Amino acid sequence: MLPTLLLLPVLAVSAGEFEDAAAKLRALVESARPRYVIDPARGAWYRKVTGAKGYVGLEAWGVLPRPSFDPARAKHVPVAGEPAHAAGPLDRPDVYLGLHAESAEVDCGLIWDQVHDAAGRGTGRYAYRVYWRTSKGGWGNPAPGAADDLYLEPGERFALTLTAEPAGRARLAVRRAGRRAAAAYVFDVPGLLASDGTLKPLSFKRVHSIDQFRLDARGARRGNEGRPALPTRTRLEGGRWEGRTCSRPTARAGRWPAASRRSREGPTRPGATTRSSRRPASGPAAPRRWWFCLLDPKLL
Repeated sequence: MLPTLLLLPVLAVSAGEFEDAAAKLRALVESARPRYVIDPARGAWYRKVTGAKGYVGLEAWGVLPRPSFDPARAKHVPVAGEPAHAAGPLDRPDVYLGLHAESAEVDCGLIWDQVHDAAGRGTGRYAYRVYWRTSKGGWGNPAPGAADDLYLEPGERFALTLTAEPAGRARLAVRRAGRRAAAAYVFDVPGLLASDGTLKPLSFKRVHSIDQFRLDARGARRGNEGRPALPTRTRLEGGRWEGRTCSRPTARAGRWPAASRRSREGPTRPGATTRSSRRPASGPAAPRRWWFCLLDPKLL
């Protein structure tokens, strides 16, 4: 009887410690779940997932969302002095990858933009267009009408890869479903190299967002960066990330996902590198979808 009585306090302490550890683990898992980021200082509505340092490249693939625009922000007409390309919606869907180093930032991917014909003229139609921007080098697009001036449609499957090159440049490759070859774009990234000429430690991200413009007192379009995000009824529906891989400096170039491959994305924790996984034979899991109803962030 005595040994049993002596054992009871030990069991009670052990159970208490177990409950405390379990609560800490639940809090850690909950804090590590990817979340919709609603930052009123960033001037846009977006969801961002970042990863650990120690990699030089990120590949991600999925399906582009279908936008439905707020009627009040859908058709900006340029005022006197504005360029013709300022016409169009004041909300711009954006699906992109990015990298960050000390004093250097890159965003690149596919953004909602006007389609240009072979002569470089605007057609008045819109689709997802390739772009890149750096914190010190500004904005870039393929030349309008060029062979690599790609446009992807809503609902189309895509693959993006972003790689930091030893020479201090970044390489973006874009592939659409059914195409073996990827279009590649290489551009300089000021501040990417350390004083000894090597790449600085990098971190990568993948984002889908609704970038926004505001109107000034004259009615001209202006970027909304650094200002509060604007209320809008614009929605993105049917889009998803299906998988991603990260590459280390010694790794071989990653293999592009086959057009017929269907991958799904599992839970992600900060600092983790998760490779794409095929869906189990028991049946496909419901894909994680993007859905914005931006007047009510609770619905995100």
